[in-house]
Order: sequence, then structure tokens, then C-alpha cells
Amino acid sequence: MRRDMLRASYSMDRNNLNTVNKEVFSSTGAHENRCLKEKGRSVMNVSTELFRIQRLYHCEQINGNTAFKKLEQVVSEIVTFESLLFGKFDSGKVDSYMYICSNTKDVSDFVYWNKAKNAASRILVEHTNELNRGELSEGNETRLSDNDVIIKNYVLVPTVLDNESLGFLLLVNTEGGHIGDWQESLGRIADAFALISLAELRLGKTGGDLDRKNKSELLDMLIMHSSDIIGVYDLSLMPKYLSPSVESILGFSVPQLMQPSFFEKLRKDSQDIQEVNIDGVKRYRYITKNKDGKELWLETIMDSLYDEKGEVQGYFGVTRNISEEVMGDQKMTEALEKEIALNKMKSQFISITSHEFKTPLSTIKSSIEICNIELQRQLEEHPSEQKFRKHFNRVNNEVDRMNTLLVNLLNLEKINQGVIQVTPKGKRINSYLHAVLEDWVDQGAVLFETALPEDFTHPIDVSLMNQVITNLVENALKYGSRDDKVLVQAKSIKDKLIISVKDYGDGIPRDEQKHLFKPFFRASNSSKYDKGSGLGLMITKKFIELQNGAVHFESKEGEGTCFYLTFPLI
Repeated sequence: MRRDMLRASYSMDRNNLNTVNKEVFSSTGAHENRCLKEKGRSVMNVSTELFRIQRLYHCEQINGNTAFKKLEQVVSEIVTFESLLFGKFDSGKVDSYMYICSNTKDVSDFVYWNKAKNAASRILVEHTNELNRGELSEGNETRLSDNDVIIKNYVLVPTVLDNESLGFLLLVNTEGGHIGDWQESLGRIADAFALISLAELRLGKTGGDLDRKNKSELLDMLIMHSSDIIGVYDLSLMPKYLSPSVESILGFSVPQLMQPSFFEKLRKDSQDIQEVNIDGVKRYRYITKNKDGKELWLETIMDSLYDEKGEVQGYFGVTRNISEEVMGDQKMTEALEKEIALNKMKSQFISITSHEFKTPLSTIKSSIEICNIELQRQLEEHPSEQKFRKHFNRVNNEVDRMNTLLVNLLNLEKINQGVIQVTPKGKRINSYLHAVLEDWVDQGAVLFETALPEDFTHPIDVSLMNQVITNLVENALKYGSRDDKVLVQAKSIKDKLIISVKDYGDGIPRDEQKHLFKPFFRASNSSKYDKGSGLGLMITKKFIELQNGAVHFESKEGEGTCFYLTFPLI
């Protein structure tokens, strides 16, 4: 019934609006009257004030913006709210916002209003049925996907703008009792917003169009060579003027962007909105997409436009494309991070290599000195075979250790320079693994199991694979259990060759596993074992990837670690 009355009222001409308003605001509700009096306003006072505001507007004693502000004041005397949004809802989505305001947020605060409008759109979609029935809706706790904005309480009041679309008055973060008690008065206020909005739209389509067109063309001539987008926006941040340069930056035409629904969608799709303060000037940076779908970084500076009475009538904005600047900053940041990482790596390298070379050299020197003393002391007697054997073995082991370190350092340098040559050749995997593991198997240190056919062949680089298998097995023997053999297995599953090396040692701490393939990294629980260079696993991973393979591992503290080498079967 109320929607039919409103539709009838909107069909009348401007001279009859005052009469219509008197009829619309003639009825009162006793319960509502009691609730409104508690807020300091009676129903009759609200109706009288609404009628007075519209009369002043239609007599052209106040403009549309002033009328909206006065309506806002009436709402605030009925219910406490953080923000107010009035707009047009058409075809199941927000078509445009005609008025927005907030008690705590500036209208030019892009970050807040972008998020608030997104949340408002979600609320309206959720209450489409109620809007169509002309029913007031209440709700709470509406979240955006990033959990960044939460509307704790809201009131949604429908009205009718024309025969095709609905209007809505949305109050955000309301406080007080049962808003439903004030439904009729809030509905009248929403109707008043609608009537003034329709009158503003009619005024915009008559008289003065030619003058505005000439002014727009003149402004286009003055700024057509500007690389920035220059715009004039209303209080709802919808564009009233956009410079032609917008087409060269975004690819969309000015008429397209002047359509409220199109501009609202473009605004809603903007991401990563950031507020930046440079030299005391507030700027907004955000990502949007041009007509071709390419992401652009834009920066907008907004300034308020005032009328002769000092009231804000709109906003002037300058937007520029800062994509190259942002990408340059990102590249500089990445380069700086790489430089820091490289310097850290060099420091680790110097520290580790100085220690790793010093220890074996000291051991070799002391063993040789001991052997020399023994030779001099027992020159005419049989030397102690056990003592000599002990020190000769020690010299031999330390030489091997130094050799391994030098090989790893050489491989690291080749990897950094990208000069490693890969020459894969078809090999029978079972025979190859038997040959590589033979000494360890004979000593009872390694158990080899295979599920591959004896003639199973796959291309590998023998030189690289030898280093990989040797490194993994030696690590497993070093960090594994002394009571359990290292288990090496080979099998094929789902067109993949998988070689695994498993130990039953202490495992790798869970929070350290992500660093395992980084150069010079050693787990915190490895201090009780012989110190290594921390290069072996990084080199292993690179050598396998150079053969179109992949490395991953599974580890659990107290149960051991298993490394998997996976190769796609050609």
C-alpha cells in the first residue's frame, strides 16, 4: 500500500509535491509516538520538519545538498548511527549512491567508504526480497572476506525511486532499542530522500545542459594534454566530470565511466587500497584493471570543493598512473633483499669454510707430528702399528672431508654461474644403484630394495647422480640410528620413477624443515654429529632438478627422515 502511494506521488509534477507530502505524513502510530518522544522527537514534529525541509527545497531556498544534510539531522535525532547511505537499488544490485555521510569518517576517506560500500552491497543483496516487499530490515555482524570491516548493527529502509527501481536508506552501526518501533517515521524520511533525489535528477535533465557542455569542452581543451586523470565528484564520490586522459590510462570512454553502475563496479573491483601521507598531503593508492584486464597502480589526491557558504559541495581529484614507480620500488626492494641475503651467505661461507678448513688441517698436522715422534722414538724398534694406523686413518678421513668441502664449493659456484653440463644417458636403474651402494651393502650399513624390473631403464647423468646418492646415504649414516640400516628403495608409481633414502635417526624439527635446502643450513639437533658444510642438500636438490626431477622429504622427530627423488617417466 505504501509503495503504491509513493509511486502515485512520484508521477505528479513538481508543483504538487507539497500536497503529496502532507498526505503521506498525515498518519501517526501511538507506539511509535511513544518511542520517538523518548528520543526527543514526536511523530508530528518529524512530519512537520520533513515537510518544512521539502518546502524550502522546492521553493529553492536551499539546494539539494543542504536538504540532504537537514534530513540527515532528523535521522540522527531519532537513532544513533555511524554512517548513512542513500542510493538506488536496481536489478538486484546497487546502481548508485546519491548521498553518504558519517559521524566519524570523512566522505573523502576512500579506504573506509570503499569497504563500507562493499559491505552495504552485500546487505542489500541479502535483503532483496524485503526491499521488494517494502519492509524495513535489521541485522548485525556483516563481514567482508578479509574480515577488515565489520558492520555490527544496521537498519535498511526501502523506498521507491521510480517504477523500475527501488531506493534504500541504510544506517550503519546503529544504537538504541527496537528500530522496528520507528519503522513508519524512518520510512517517511527515506521517502523524503527519494523525493528530493528525483527532483535533483529532473533538474539535472533540464536547463543549463548547454552551458555545462560548453564548460566541459573548455575544461577538456585546457587539460587534454595532461597525463593525469582530473575529475570532479559529488558528495557520494560519483564522477560529475572526468578528463579525456582517463581513456588513455584505463581504456574506458568518459561516457562509460560517467554511468553510476559502471563506475561503481570499477570502484568495487579496486584492490589493496592504501592511504599514504606524503608531505602532509593525503593520497590513496590502489590497484585497478584497465579495459584489457591489465592491473594498474593508481594514486589519487582529493580536495574538497566549497560553495559560497563554506559548505562542502563535492570533491576535486587528480589521479595518476604510478605502476612504473611501484614496480620500480618493488624491484629495488627485491634487489636489496637479494643483496642482504647474498651478504649473509658470504658471511656464513667465510665463517664455515674458515672453521671447516682449519679443523682438518689441524688434525692432519697433529697426526703427522705424532707419527714423526713415534718414528724417532722407535727408530730401531718395531713401531706401534695400532697407533700409526689410527693416525693415518685420521689423516685420510680429514683429507676426504676437505675434498668433499672443496667439491661442494666448486659445485655451488657452478650452480650460481649456471655452467653445469647435464648429459643424461639411459641406465638400468637396478644395476646402477647396486654398483653405487655396493660397499655400504657389503658392510651391512645399507639395505637396498627394488620393485623395478631388472631391465627398467631411465636416462640419468651418472656424475650428478653419484654425488646425489652418496650425499644422501652419507647423511643418513651420519644422522641415522646406529642400530638400524639405512633403507634405499626404488619403484615406479603412476608414470614416475621414485628413489628413496630413509634413516631412523632423530629427524628434523618441524619448524626448521622449511630451511633444509637453503645453503649453509644445519638443523639445531645436529650439533652432536660431525659438523658439515650445509651445502650438500642444496646441491642435491639442484642436481636432481637439472635432470627434470624433484626432491621432497618426510621427517618426524624421533622417527627419522626419508628423502624422495622423483623423475617423470618419458
